[in-house]
Amino acid sequence: MTDLSGKVALVTGSARGIGRAVALRYAALGADIVINYAHGAEAAEETRAAATALGVRAEAVRADVSVVDDVRRLFAGRRPDIVVVNAGLEHTGLPVADFTEEQFDRMFAVNTKGAFFTMQEAARHVADSGRIIYVSSSTTGYPMPGYALHGGSKVAPEYLVRVLAHEIGHRGVTVNGILPTATEGAGLHTSAGPDAPIRAFLRDFNPMGRMGTADDVADVAEFFAGPLSSFVSGQLLTVSGGAIA
Repeated sequence: MTDLSGKVALVTGSARGIGRAVALRYAALGADIVINYAHGAEAAEETRAAATALGVRAEAVRADVSVVDDVRRLFAGRRPDIVVVNAGLEHTGLPVADFTEEQFDRMFAVNTKGAFFTMQEAARHVADSGRIIYVSSSTTGYPMPGYALHGGSKVAPEYLVRVLAHEIGHRGVTVNGILPTATEGAGLHTSAGPDAPIRAFLRDFNPMGRMGTADDVADVAEFFAGPLSSFVSGQLLTVSGGAIA
């Protein structure tokens, strides 16, 4: 099992969903946790309490990643060993001919600008031999109708992962991305019941016939945070049960 004792992990968007699963996985492995949220202080406090119950230190910090000053405040005075750039919005079902400027601006402010400036601060503050992990989406590799804004806003940060891996690799820092498939209990699928259309779709589309889980993503986040991935950098790993090559 990975040992993260003595490490500090900062996970954006970690009050719920994938971010929460990753934060609690790291806490279970011994890392102290900085939980970030923009909305939902109660959920953030529940995640913080769950982390401290695992015997580590944890704090919850409100910061909107679409606001650069908030991102800088989130990192101020901190030198994390692991940064997970997870905060994001999902808004699908928007044909190219129909989305509005307001929808575009909001999606790209969080998913693109937020990810860029979070990774910039991570590059400035992460400890030597640290880890930066970006959580993207498998839709960037599988264009579908209605996903132009969502997938499009995730593509640019994937490119940044590869650039940043070159720029700070000399410090022993690795930079990688995780591209999850539709994930049960997270994002758009937080309330996907047994009869949800996505389940029927995945039974035909996904070789494993199921949705992903937050723990599936946390498994990969554990690998990227630990010593076994110390020579793996600039990579984008799709976590989709084989649905996308």
